[in-house]
Parts: sequence; C-alpha cells; structure tokens
Amino acid sequence: MLRSLIILAVFVPGFYWSLRSRYAAVLMYLWFALFRPQDWLWIDITSLRLSLVLGMVLLVPSLLSGIGPNLSHPLSIGMLTFLVSSVLSQWTAVQPALGWQWIDFIARLFVCCMLMVTIVNDGKKLTGVILVIGGSLGFHAGKAGLAFALGGGRFADGLAGAFVDNNGYALGTVMIMPLLIAAAQNMALLELPRPDLVKWVRRAFFLAVPFCGLAVIGTYSRGGFLSLCAAGLVFMLCQKRRVMPLIVITTLFTVGVAFVPQAYIDRLSTITKAKEINEESAMSRPHFWQVGIDMGMSRPFGVGLRQYEQAYDRYDFLHGRYGKKRAVHSSHVQVFAELGFLGALTWTAMFAFAFYACYRVRRISGDERLSPEHQRLLFTMANALMASMAGFVVGGAFLALALNDLTWLTFAAVAALDRIATGMLVAAPAPARAPRHVRVPLAFQVLDSIAEGRGV
Repeated sequence: MLRSLIILAVFVPGFYWSLRSRYAAVLMYLWFALFRPQDWLWIDITSLRLSLVLGMVLLVPSLLSGIGPNLSHPLSIGMLTFLVSSVLSQWTAVQPALGWQWIDFIARLFVCCMLMVTIVNDGKKLTGVILVIGGSLGFHAGKAGLAFALGGGRFADGLAGAFVDNNGYALGTVMIMPLLIAAAQNMALLELPRPDLVKWVRRAFFLAVPFCGLAVIGTYSRGGFLSLCAAGLVFMLCQKRRVMPLIVITTLFTVGVAFVPQAYIDRLSTITKAKEINEESAMSRPHFWQVGIDMGMSRPFGVGLRQYEQAYDRYDFLHGRYGKKRAVHSSHVQVFAELGFLGALTWTAMFAFAFYACYRVRRISGDERLSPEHQRLLFTMANALMASMAGFVVGGAFLALALNDLTWLTFAAVAALDRIATGMLVAAPAPARAPRHVRVPLAFQVLDSIAEGRGV
C-alpha cells in the first residue's frame, strides 16, 4: 500500500504538469522508463500501458506547439543513421518480424531522445534531467548497496528491462554514479523553494554513490568491476585537482574492501586465469565474439536487429560446444553482427563524437566570460557524461546491451549539453579587443634601431 501511495504521489501531479509543460513531460517519461514503477509495485499496472501514454503526452503536444525533434545535431543524425541501418538489416535478417518489433522500439526511443535535445535548452533543465536519470536508477541501486552492506549476499537478478540480470544491473549502476555526482554538484540551479531541502537532497545524492558501488560488488559481475574501474579512472583524470578525487576514491575503495567477500575476489581472479581454471563463462566469450564478427563479414547489412541469438546456430563453428542460441556478450560486436558495417561505423562515430563534444564543452567551461555557476555546470556535466560513457564502453564490451535506454539517453544529454554550451558562448559578452600586434620584418627592425641610435 505504501509503495502505491508513493507512486501515486509522483505520477498524479507529474502527469498533470506533463500536460502543461513539455519539460515536465520529458522528466516524467525518463522517470517512468528508468525507475520502472510497474515493476516496483505489488499490483499489475502493465495493462494500462502508461509508458506509451507518457510518450504520447510528450510527443503530440510538442508537435502541436511547434516543438519538433532535433535533427541537426551530429548525435541526432547518428540516431537517424542507426535507425536507417536497422531498416537496411531487414534485407538480410534471419527473422524479419522480430527485427520490426525492435525497430519500432528504437524508433520511439530515438524520437523521445531527439525531443529531449530540443526541449532541454538550459542548465537548469539539464540538471533536472540528470537528476531524474541518476535518481531513478540510483534509488534502486543505493537501496541494494545498503542491503548488501547490512546483510551481504549476492544479487543474481537486477532490474526489469535492459538491466534485468546481475551483469546488466552492475553496468547500469556504474553509468549513473557519475550522474549522481554531477546532479549534486549543480543542485542549486534547480532553485527549490527551501534551501535546506537542496542541502539534504545534495547529501542524499552524494551518499548514494558509495552505496551504488557496493551494489556493483554485490552483483559479483566481472564486467561491472572493469566498468567501475574505467569510469572511476576517467572521472578522476577529468578533475582539475586530481589529488582530492584520488584520496576520496582510495578511501572508498579501502572501506569497500571490508565488505568484499572472498568469493567475489576469487571470481575476479578468473578474469586473468580463465584458461588455467577452465572457467567456461569467460572462455566462451571470445568464441561468441568471433561468431558475431563472422556474421557481420558474411552479411554486410547484418543478420537483423536483436537477431544474433537466432542466427547463432548457423554460424557456430564449434557446433554447440557452448550451447544453442547463445548471446553475443558484447554490445560492440552485437552492433556489427546485427547491423553490419554501416551500423558499426555509426555506433563507433557516435561514441567518438560524444567524447569530443564533452571535451569541447570542457574547453568552453574555461571561458572567463561565463558566470561561475555556468562554468561549473559545463565542466561537471561534461566530466560526468564522459565517465558514464567510459563505463559503458568498457562494461558494454562484455554485455549485449546496445539498445538499452540509458546509453541513448546519455547521447541525448551530451547533445543537449553541447547545444547549451554553444548557446552560452554566443550569449556571452564579447571580449575586450586587445591592440593588434603587427609583426615587423627583421630588416625594418634593424633600420629603426639604427635610426634611433641604438645600433644593431
């Protein structure tokens, strides 16, 4: 009953404001997609199709009011190209009917992402979006980390949706940890009516980060551990003063060791000793990747979106040694196997440009014409998004999660941040023009020196 009341307390006013504000509709869509209240409640509300309802509440009024999806940003173009490659893959798809189902899924996701790029056009809105994205998943992960700290155990299952198993749960948790920090760092931009409330919400977000780290440990996921290391390293390297983040990370790691069971340490050791101990789960991954590469090489347009498992038996050159209809266990190989060369090129280019865009925003944040709060917003958001993407690039190499909502929403957040930074730079006052320095040829300098009696 209490859970139902909490959900109603969020959904009813949120739905009302969604009808009046496109930005509120974005927040509600994100909250429902990532928090997944339908899986948290004890009652079944899936028949209401509230996700579809919220998507329509976001899309239809936006179009009627002249607000359309952003189609001009390079990451928006990347989404469109990825969608085109998905349609082209149907030409050589193993099961075209299954492919059309997933094309419908990503088409709706991409429309919402590109609408988000258009609607989220200032720092306050971006902070709210990052807060909802991080808080929606951070609530579940922080709660799981607290339970692990108190009682130990292992999380064999994750959340419903993209992060349904322990490995996906670990990866999703790592991806939102930098976002929790960025939301806390820019909480003052939200202008909440009570300053003391801002302080407590900020503390809650900071406190959730170490508990999320414990949740990653509780999954016993090796890919999650590598993802956590990558995200933490990138986040630390992005800081202006690296000593303090290093101290904080080292302290959290030292404290976290106290909660790490020996079974988890033994499992991590299999990362480098898979062949020695004949650990089939780790040993099978290279085979699945090679099968995926063979698929992409034999079918330049791929075997069809989310159809690696259906095509696996045809390309399994070990003839069932690791079972039938196995998963690819890599988002990057998944894209190449299922969408071919165009899909893989688009996927790689989007990550490359997203990192470049964040780097560009970091440079803009150093412009002295910007206010201190705008400088902090651009700098911290760029750092958080780079760390989040780094976590996925590493952790996603061991999981077939190319179509998870969070990755594509991250691309949308990067595009929004890029546009916001450019807008801030354009709106900033023009710098005072320094006197132009004219370079005088050496011959003229000598003549002037002689004429002034200084000698050569």
